[in-house]
Amino acid sequence: MNKNPSRSRVLPYPLWRLLSACLLLTAFAPAAHADEAAAAAPRQLTTVASLDRAARPANVPLDYVVTPNGYFSPACVQVIHQNETLRTDGSILQKNGAVRSAAKCDRPHFDRAGHSIAATANGPVQAQSASGTVEPTYTGWIESANYNNGSNVGRLRATWKVPSVPGDAQNQTVFFFPGLEQLPTVQSILQPVLGWNGFGDHTWTIASWNCCTAGTTTHTDPVNVAPGDEIVGDTYSLCGVGVYNCGSWAIVTQDTTSGRSVTLNTSPQGNLQWVFGGVLEVYGISNCNQLPPQAMTQFYGVTVWDTNGNVLSPPWQAGRAGSSISPQCNYNVATSPGNVYLYY
Repeated sequence: MNKNPSRSRVLPYPLWRLLSACLLLTAFAPAAHADEAAAAAPRQLTTVASLDRAARPANVPLDYVVTPNGYFSPACVQVIHQNETLRTDGSILQKNGAVRSAAKCDRPHFDRAGHSIAATANGPVQAQSASGTVEPTYTGWIESANYNNGSNVGRLRATWKVPSVPGDAQNQTVFFFPGLEQLPTVQSILQPVLGWNGFGDHTWTIASWNCCTAGTTTHTDPVNVAPGDEIVGDTYSLCGVGVYNCGSWAIVTQDTTSGRSVTLNTSPQGNLQWVFGGVLEVYGISNCNQLPPQAMTQFYGVTVWDTNGNVLSPPWQAGRAGSSISPQCNYNVATSPGNVYLYY
């Protein structure tokens, strides 16, 4: 008979360590799996159903989502993760060499005014004049500074600050970005984007976007940013100096204040000659207080390079909102060397 029962409950030292380790792993495993699941879950874009009824086209389905390229079916939007590459056919090359199939898109997308664009159409058939009061290529655009370079460019870089939260913060979406498109026939757009409420989150985020291969639009995982943070959008050829037609590009959107960034590696689908130093694009706006209270966003350090690495002197032209745009919010565009000023 054991006269000291307490000693019978003392485990040998190695076994005690093993059981303790198992208990710790069990305790932390659910939290770790939850964190992984949260990181893997894609953030949902703002839906058409959430927009002010008076500020959305009546013919756009309510399950569609808002993008910097118009209203899209969720089935026609795909997320590209860090270290993945969007290929010419819309498929995605993963880091491990495996290939994800392109999103199957058979539904049209719509511009800001509700005009339908067939899923088989990459972009507008022909670019219009790049100056004056024009309907922009993707007509959620309100204003831009842009020009036709006449030959391929090799890089576009611009910097701007995250504005304050709109005074009337409803479910509207506001985008700012520089960008590159093809000429004479537009096939796609490469955009490092800062967005307000882009992911139904009522906050500012950055993401890199590329539209519209096979009727789909593609974006990176978003990153949250804060008012006052400095954003750099850098879109450039990966082929190096001297390659005129490069099939590999990077769209980098960086918050230099926090040090966080996202990169979309992609194929440009053609000759990138139409340059946008700064663009304002909005959806679901019903009054001017739904825009940032600063009433002006400056893109600075705006620099364009040719494919030989030479810095160019862009003859910026203003693309302004037409009189049919509602509401009218003192829209205006001004430029100076290295700067684009968008007023609203």
